[in-house]
Amino acid sequence: MKGIIKTYLPEKRYGFIKGDDGKDYFFHASEFRDKEHAEQLCEEGFVHFDQQATPKGYKAKNCSLLNPSDILTYIKPDEFMTTRSRHVSGWEVLEQSSWIVHGSSRDSPDAAKKETMDGAVRIGANALINFEYYKTTGSEPGTGNGTYNYTIHNFRGRAVTIAKRNSKGKHLESDFLGLNEKGEQLKARLIEDTKKSKNKRNVIWLIVSLLTFISLSTVFFNSVFYIIFFVFIGFVFGRSTDYDSWLERA
Repeated sequence: MKGIIKTYLPEKRYGFIKGDDGKDYFFHASEFRDKEHAEQLCEEGFVHFDQQATPKGYKAKNCSLLNPSDILTYIKPDEFMTTRSRHVSGWEVLEQSSWIVHGSSRDSPDAAKKETMDGAVRIGANALINFEYYKTTGSEPGTGNGTYNYTIHNFRGRAVTIAKRNSKGKHLESDFLGLNEKGEQLKARLIEDTKKSKNKRNVIWLIVSLLTFISLSTVFFNSVFYIIFFVFIGFVFGRSTDYDSWLERA
């Protein structure tokens, strides 16, 4: 009997074949006599097999791939995927990177999750494994003399690329590789941006300090108003931004 693999779960190593007779046959990768064929299993692959009826349904035995050398293409998921485990159900991890991606938001967990996924996409990932949520606390001056504490929602996960073999796929394995290199390049640019931001902050506060000193030593500028104004300018414009901490080497 001939048929087409309609469903295959790589992490479970089993799936279903649609036989030429229209019936669905359960199969396990161990039923493939050629072990190389077992490593090349994919959806939409053509197979030859022996039929077997069991109390639980139809089963395929003594399977073999037809033209296994033709199955060199992959399909990718339609949307970004996350999982708390090391595996993504139904998909094969083609590259597990050395990068942990973080995302945070004080607005909502959904906003933090989106920021994390967007960060992973920047290095070419289409999934995050070991994905977890955690909370931290931030603070800022409140009304009066008090301090306002607020919750920060956070996610983190390891960036990976996932895909599955498919005889009708449009992607090669090489299309899913290179996460570590892209991460290194992006991290270097982000570190440089952080340095520039800190340098800008230091320059602004140096100017604020000089202007404050001049206002204290000059009769014309000897005014509390000018001192408050200069310090205000420092707080508004003299802040630095950490551009790179969200991308962490594992």
